Amino acid sequence: MKKKIVVFATSFQDELLTHPEGEGEPARQLQQAAKRNALELEFRCDRNPGTPPTAEELKGVVALIADLEKWDRGLLEKVGRCKGGELGLLARYGIGYSSIDIAAARESGIHVTNTPGASALPTAEWAVSTLLDVAGRRIPHHARAGKGLTKTGPSRLDVSGKTLGIIGTGNIGKQAAAMLGGFGLKLLAADLYPDYQWAQAHGVEYTDIGSLCEQADFITLHASGGSCLIGAAEISRMRPTTVLVNCARGVLVDNRAVYEAVRDGRIYGYGIDEVWEHGDMPLTPDLNIAASPHVGSDTDVGKLRMQQLSAQAVIDYVNGREPQYIVNKEN
Repeated sequence: MKKKIVVFATSFQDELLTHPEGEGEPARQLQQAAKRNALELEFRCDRNPGTPPTAEELKGVVALIADLEKWDRGLLEKVGRCKGGELGLLARYGIGYSSIDIAAARESGIHVTNTPGASALPTAEWAVSTLLDVAGRRIPHHARAGKGLTKTGPSRLDVSGKTLGIIGTGNIGKQAAAMLGGFGLKLLAADLYPDYQWAQAHGVEYTDIGSLCEQADFITLHASGGSCLIGAAEISRMRPTTVLVNCARGVLVDNRAVYEAVRDGRIYGYGIDEVWEHGDMPLTPDLNIAASPHVGSDTDVGKLRMQQLSAQAVIDYVNGREPQYIVNKEN
């Protein structure tokens, strides 16, 4: 069986709306690298990321650009180059890699890379637009206006002059803060690794998450990691006029707790950039919760940069060079 490079990332071959310079170049570069190394290149971009990969479909695969598929220990130990398989690189098409068992990948001889910074700008833009939509009760208002009905429920919130809390002050959090700067907001932040130089330059006050939840009118999450940061205890410290936005990772927020809080009027609204999979908690039109199917990075800038960085990781690997953004290096 001929060895191959495979692309699972669903938007890797998308036609870009504005046709920026460099469109299509990552795919062409992958083709060239495959040809130079006598490898096949397969684009399986129509594959459903919700379906776990199998060892059978990974036969002969030496490098793969991954979407959000679940890569567990059982699979990685079957396909890794140190375990009798061929796979030596999983290049994540995006920043997060919580869908991959990082330790198992390392033990199986598989480098895992990501694309840091690639989607920072579009994700920050989406967080800001989501915050404004929730503060303005866009979903309930749209539902009524579309039926020819007038407004019901509370007024939309003022934004200018209020307090913004940012949880996670990496590239995305900082860009979101900059974009919202024109509203004259007081800025609070929480982060395990505070950037005090940035904070001093931009008038940001670092505090803990609990205090931030008590003080902030608007809270936007941009933290990494796979543990819940906002649960029932944190929500209980918020006000009925608090807006919470999570355009990072769904796991960062207890969705049941926040759903009940919005439903019961204990917070004003919630925005989440993830498919809502809670059938017993319906997003009815009168509920001020705005959900989107993980589209924060779904712009020309975001897609092209993720294509470039993930393709470069594959090219480096098959050409015998160490890829740049390995997240599971040996200590």
